[in-house]
Amino acid sequence: MSRRFDERKLLTRRAFMIASGQALLGAIVISRLSYLQIFRSKHYKLLSEKNRIVTKLLLPERGKILDCNGNVIAKNIDTFSAVLDLTEVDDLNIVLNKIKEHIVVNDDILFINKRKQKLLLLKENLNWEELAVLETLSSYLPGLSIERTLVRKYIDSEAISHIIGYVGKPTKYDFDTTKNMAFLMPTAQIGKCNIEKKYEYKLFGRSGIRHYEVNARRQIVREIDETKSIPGEDLPLTIDMDLQNFVYKRMSEHESGACVVMNVHTGAILAFVSYPGYDTNLFTKKIDRTTLHELYQNPYKPIINKAISGLYAPGSTFKMITGLAGLKKGIIDENTNFSCNGVFKIGSYKYHCWRWKYGGHGYVDLEDAIAESCDTFFYNVAMRLSADDITDVAKDFGLGLPTGIDLPNEKSGIMPTNAWKKSMRSISWTKGDTINMSIGQGYTLATVMQLTKMIAMLVNGLQPITPYLCKTKQFFKMSPLKYKEEHMRIILNGMNKCVNGKTGTARSSKSLKMPFGGKTGSSQVCRITAQQRKEFKTVSDDYWKKEHALFTGYAPVDSPEYAICVLVEHGGGGATKAAPIARDIFEYIKSRSDLQVV
Repeated sequence: MSRRFDERKLLTRRAFMIASGQALLGAIVISRLSYLQIFRSKHYKLLSEKNRIVTKLLLPERGKILDCNGNVIAKNIDTFSAVLDLTEVDDLNIVLNKIKEHIVVNDDILFINKRKQKLLLLKENLNWEELAVLETLSSYLPGLSIERTLVRKYIDSEAISHIIGYVGKPTKYDFDTTKNMAFLMPTAQIGKCNIEKKYEYKLFGRSGIRHYEVNARRQIVREIDETKSIPGEDLPLTIDMDLQNFVYKRMSEHESGACVVMNVHTGAILAFVSYPGYDTNLFTKKIDRTTLHELYQNPYKPIINKAISGLYAPGSTFKMITGLAGLKKGIIDENTNFSCNGVFKIGSYKYHCWRWKYGGHGYVDLEDAIAESCDTFFYNVAMRLSADDITDVAKDFGLGLPTGIDLPNEKSGIMPTNAWKKSMRSISWTKGDTINMSIGQGYTLATVMQLTKMIAMLVNGLQPITPYLCKTKQFFKMSPLKYKEEHMRIILNGMNKCVNGKTGTARSSKSLKMPFGGKTGSSQVCRITAQQRKEFKTVSDDYWKKEHALFTGYAPVDSPEYAICVLVEHGGGGATKAAPIARDIFEYIKSRSDLQVV
């Protein structure tokens, strides 16, 4: 009896322990289910939705770029690209090998965005045969998709290369300047330089989103919803493409140079050429290294924007500034004369006038000194001025300062002073420095754009202007500079005589169709040696040692509307090489009754 009781007691204890264990296990399961279904339901629902729903960004159509007449100069063309989402791929090698059986892929292009999701751009610009094959493969290869791509196409690309620039694939450096998620797509293209970069925020637009439902094999079942992308804005420019092409063709008669044509009253740029240009369409797709190397090693520097980034001694085109500085300080007036015999001496140093081998100019006043470009007159003025006197006037007219043009990478140039030389060269300024500066040589450096702005302000009533290329940019009128009217009359008369006078340096380029004025310049790149002077040579036979030819001018003479600056690198004389180009451009403008003056 006792034994049966003990066995029953043991069974009861075991049953209790088993039941307790089951109850505990059940409680654990119930609590876990409660936790998952109540407290973590949103999390797992989201994971489930991610497995069921795929989100794709939709690239917006990039805005077109137009000239002032509404002609399209940068547009978009439809192409298709193959993209592989690496987050959807278990074995990349197997998938790539399968794809390579049908097409040649660019498997070296790996794009990694900020979220560390990897998208592989397999191939761009698919032809119809490749498109058909990949569409079939995408039905059973996870992660493979065909994306519609809009590729930039430039019209007259070489002529506008330094205005428009080009687009390209975003890099890690671009992510610091934008939060637009569409930039993370491997098929996206963003502005890399010039107008394309400057107005990226207008041209790119806003990306859209499309949601798809997919099955367990990640195949698309249906489209759920879509938020459409918003196209970028079309961007009208002040450039007249017919004029632009004419200027580019005219500049192509020389090896290298730059030219800007601008409205003197508003700063609107009608033509902007840096020659040689380059085919910007090369950069909208993957450019091969050989082509890129040829562009960067070209001795005529087609990649450099010579109009705003090339720095040149302005030469005699600077003499109006020195003349104004002398008038402003009261050390000369319209009756001041200096004698020029071709050589100006300070102690043992000799400074030559460009007519040194002809015995100089004789006695000249300021008007004739500008018209005939007499260096000796300005040497005499420089002896009575400081560097700061000249620099102050130069900066009033925009030299040594960015012009503010709506293009990136503009250089400021150099308008030197005593303090500048001490900080840069650790030596003091000399009177010889001022003499060199007075004729636009020495340390003085300017851009073609700055010289165009300078000439515009000299003839527009001293109205400060900011050059611009985007037609919708707002124009602000500022207070005019304060220079005496009689002083400006002397300067303008000198520039008029330069072209239309009997002894002016640009008289051979005089135009009856479009009377214009201006100033020639020859910017030395190296000293004329004593041996060359003995041989009566003023220009080197070596192309790379020849002077830069310059002309800054305006038209019409009586009521100026247009300012121009022409630079022919290593062209020799400004009167023989640069001034004829300006004449031809002004005459072309005169022939265009439909030309818009923005």
